This record gives sequence, C-alpha cells and structure tokens, in this order.
Amino acid sequence: MKKSLLIAAVTALAVTVPAASAFATPAEFQRFAAGVVGKAGTNAKPRAITLKLHPYHEYGVKGGPTNTGDLNSGATMEAPFSTVFANVYTDKAIKYNLRAFPTCKLQTVLDDPDACAKASRVDIPSSATGLVRTKGALPGIYSLSTVLEIKTFVLTKDTLALRVVTPLVTAVIEGKIGKATGSAAKKYGSRIRFTIPDGLIAPTDGLVSQLVDFNSGVKAVSSKGKPLVGLGKCPKSKKLNFGYNGEFTINATKNADQRSWKIDQVGPRIDKTVRCK
Repeated sequence: MKKSLLIAAVTALAVTVPAASAFATPAEFQRFAAGVVGKAGTNAKPRAITLKLHPYHEYGVKGGPTNTGDLNSGATMEAPFSTVFANVYTDKAIKYNLRAFPTCKLQTVLDDPDACAKASRVDIPSSATGLVRTKGALPGIYSLSTVLEIKTFVLTKDTLALRVVTPLVTAVIEGKIGKATGSAAKKYGSRIRFTIPDGLIAPTDGLVSQLVDFNSGVKAVSSKGKPLVGLGKCPKSKKLNFGYNGEFTINATKNADQRSWKIDQVGPRIDKTVRCK
C-alpha cells in the first residue's frame, strides 16, 4: 500500500516545460573518476588496497525553471535513460582474489544481509543518487531525486553483490570480474561488468530510474593471506589505468522478446589514470 501511494505521488510530481530542440545522448554527460588507497606490493606478493570507483552523470546545474527546482541541465536534459550495464576496466597491476573470501548467497544479501559472514561484506562508505522520471519526460523534467543505501558483499568467486535500497525497491547489482578483452586488453587487465537489475531500471510501469551518481568501492582487506584487491608492482609510468563505459536504454524499452532491455546506446570508454605509489 505504501509503495503504491509513493508511486502515485512520484508520478504526480512530474511537470511540463517547453522541450529543448534536441535531446542529449546518455553518454554526453557521463563522467568517471577512480582512486586507490594503499601502496604497491610486488607481482609475486600484491598488497591489499582500497579501490574507489565513481561513475556519474552531470546533472542539476542551476539555471532552470523554478517549477523544476531551478535544475535544468546535465542528465535531466536527456531523454529518460537507464544504465543497463556498467563496465569498469582496471589496470594490469591490479589483481582480484574473491575466491579466498567467504561468500554470501544472493537471497541472503537481499533479505537479511546481517546474516552474511562478516568478512563477506567489503564496502567502503558509499553514496549514490538516482532520478525518477516518467517515460517520455521532456528535457529538464524529473519527478523525484533519491539517495540510495549501498552495501557490498562477495557473492561468488568472481562476482561482487552491491545491495541497493531505494524508496521503491531493494535490489542487487551483480559485478562479475573477468579478463579485459579486445582492444581494452592492451591497456587493462580486468573488466568488472555490473548488471543493473530491473527494479533499478524501471521500478514500475511508466517510471524510469536513472542512477546518475554512484560513488562506491571495496576496502583493503585480506583473507587466507590473499588481498581482495591486490596491487602488484607499479608500472614504470607510476600511473594506473582505469576505464568506464555504460550501456543505456532510453525510456526503459524492452526488446521484442520482452525479456531483455533494448540497448539504445553504448557509451565510449572514458579512460583515467591514477597515481601508483
């Protein structure tokens, strides 16, 4: 009952302003930052580091109509979009050892995260913001801005689980770690492919959920003598490579099979470097 009332209230908040001459694409306002806390080890014995990942969209710059809270630029100038897949690329000097850690089952992460083994929870203080928009909303329009709660767990030997709580849903973003392939393999060692669940794409019919700021990461911890995220010898450049790109659906559109989301745009990879100590 409460969820139904909230959905009705969110939908009622949508207002109309004159449309811009053209929509921006989801990738136009995509940004990315990354960081590490800790010192390098050796290739034979990497050291545990804190890994920080921050994909975000520019949004909410002042200067818009008063009926949208004076916000009318950045991601709100785009057609309502959702990220379906988020790809993070990390340097060849960074290694992952999830198999050394206790895991927590997906349903437990969802229903009772406090029941997970203590060592399976690996997040750093994290924050995220989402915009709820109606399908077909005009540029500059959003219905609700929400702050999300994030907890991160080791799910399997190669997958992280990000438990996300919003006013409408509780869901898990799974991040599967694998080798970087194709042209990315020239610069990166690994790719973490995060799959955004349906509830964070379209919490209900008629609404689109945009994750516009997702600032999270994993802490420097070890288990069985293995670091969760280990940093080997620094490259000669003393710089670590990080990359990000998103795959987006517009207006939460399904493919013809009605089972999977239509990918309307694959954003270009954003490459960044971080100092290696």
